[in-house]
Amino acid sequence: MFRRRSQPEDPLSGIDAGAVSERFAPAVRAALAARTRYRDVLAGVAAGSVHERLGELGARIDAGVLSVWETARRASDVERALDALDPDRVTAEYEAARRASGADPAPGSALAARFASVQRLLRTLDDTDAGLAELDARFGGAVAAAADVVAGADDLAGVDAVGSDLVDVVSDLDALRVALADPG
Repeated sequence: MFRRRSQPEDPLSGIDAGAVSERFAPAVRAALAARTRYRDVLAGVAAGSVHERLGELGARIDAGVLSVWETARRASDVERALDALDPDRVTAEYEAARRASGADPAPGSALAARFASVQRLLRTLDDTDAGLAELDARFGGAVAAAADVVAGADDLAGVDAVGSDLVDVVSDLDALRVALADPG
């Protein structure tokens, strides 16, 4: 009796751009689209050393997509927490206290601390958004470079360059995710 080999489970099957905030969902969709383009490029490469080496880089592509996903999820969590703090109200109260006293509230006051926390979280989200946009562009660039390698025939040096680019992008994505975990 012959048994059919089961296909390995897709490590990215649980990723759902709809599960993160609208602000960060485009980054997740772009990363997933880059992975699809990469797989399409790989499918068009004839068997051989270039195909094998590009196939090995698929794990780095997946790691990059996972890092984008985890960053977007964390950023969405920060965004929800920030919404609960009601940044507009905190800012209005801070500004009203500043106008009433003619100066900034004392740095150690609860109002000043709350305002500073809200501002720090807002900056963190803005930095994360900008970082994801830049890194998604670099991620897509690495996929385009892989297509260039394929168009150039058997260019193992080009594959190595793509691999190096992917290592750098994934490392920077991981750094962005870690920075988001410590917005202070």
